Amino acid sequence: MPLNDLTDSTDLILELSPLHNGAYTRVSLRGAIATVAQPKEVRSLLKMLSWWSGAPVDVVLHVDGTNCGSRWLEVWDDVFLHVRGRHLFQIRFLINRATLAAGGGDE
Repeated sequence: MPLNDLTDSTDLILELSPLHNGAYTRVSLRGAIATVAQPKEVRSLLKMLSWWSGAPVDVVLHVDGTNCGSRWLEVWDDVFLHVRGRHLFQIRFLINRATLAAGGGDE
């Protein structure tokens, strides 16, 4: 089944592919989740990913520059404030400059 067909059947896709002649596996997880996870759930996910990769996980929160994006970022930042530990390497915030709100209005 082509990968494009999978997006019609599920909200979440875990894609695994060989890396360095199969010595490693590239992992990609993408899709939509309807709720914000609780810190305990995120901690469990990071623990599993860290164990599997052998290193702490680097998390990137990527948003547009709108007020809505800013509020979303605050919600996830609050979750990660309660998750920090040996399984989390760092959290980076990437804000798209092209969409920065020009004023204080709601987008």
